[in-house]
Amino acid sequence: MTDLDTSLETERRLRLEAEERLRRANADFQEFATRIAHDLREPLRTVSSYCQLLANRFGNADDEDAALFLRYIHDAVERAQTLMAGVVEYSTIEGEQRRPASVDLNAVVSDAARRAGQDHVHPQGNLPAVIGDYGLLVNVMRHLFDNAMKFAQRPDVFIAVSARRQDGDCIVAVRDNGPGIDPAHQERVFGFFRRLHGREYPGAGLGLAYCRKAIDVLGGRMWLESKPGEGATFLFRLPAAD
Repeated sequence: MTDLDTSLETERRLRLEAEERLRRANADFQEFATRIAHDLREPLRTVSSYCQLLANRFGNADDEDAALFLRYIHDAVERAQTLMAGVVEYSTIEGEQRRPASVDLNAVVSDAARRAGQDHVHPQGNLPAVIGDYGLLVNVMRHLFDNAMKFAQRPDVFIAVSARRQDGDCIVAVRDNGPGIDPAHQERVFGFFRRLHGREYPGAGLGLAYCRKAIDVLGGRMWLESKPGEGATFLFRLPAAD
C-alpha cells in the first residue's frame, strides 16, 4: 500500500468515526430530550390541576390578585409544556432515518395548512415535486404558516406559497403580508430560543430553528427576505424531483 493509499484510508476511517460520533450524539440528545419531557409532564400536570382546583374554589371570590396569580401560574405551565414539545420535536430531526424521495409539494402544503388550521394559505399554481422527506416538509410548512399567522395581526392575512426551478433545484417561497422583519434581525430569527418580541407573542422560539435545521438535514438551504412594512418571504432550496 502506497503512502497515498494509507493517507486516504486514514482519512476515510476518521470520517467514518466522526460520523458515528455525531450519530451517537444525536441519538443521545433525542433520548435525553424525550426523557426530560416525559419526566416533567407529571409535575406540570399536577401544578395545572391544582391551579384549576384553586380557580374553581376561589373563582367567585372578590380577589383580583388571586385571580391574577393563578393566571400567571397557568400561563407558565403552558409555556413550559410548549417548550418541551418544541425541544422534543427539534431533537427528532436527525434522530430518525430519512430516506429522501420524491415529495409532492401540493400535498405537503395542503396537509400542513390543515394541521395548522389555516385557511389563509394560497398556493400559487401547481407546485412541483422535490427530493426530500414528506414528514419533515409538512412540519416545516406548518411552522412557517403558524409563524406568519402569529405575527401578521391583521384580519386579511394572506400566505402565498410558490416555487420556481433553478439549476436543477427547486426554490420554494412562503410569503406573507405581515409587518416584515428588519434586515439586521433576519438571521437572528433562525436561532435557538430566539424571540424578537419577548413574550408578546406565543411560542417557544423554536419553530424557525426547526425549519432551518430540517432543510439542512435534507441537504438544502433556508433563508429570509424581508423589509419592515412589506411582509416576509421565507425561502428554501431543495433538489427538484424531475
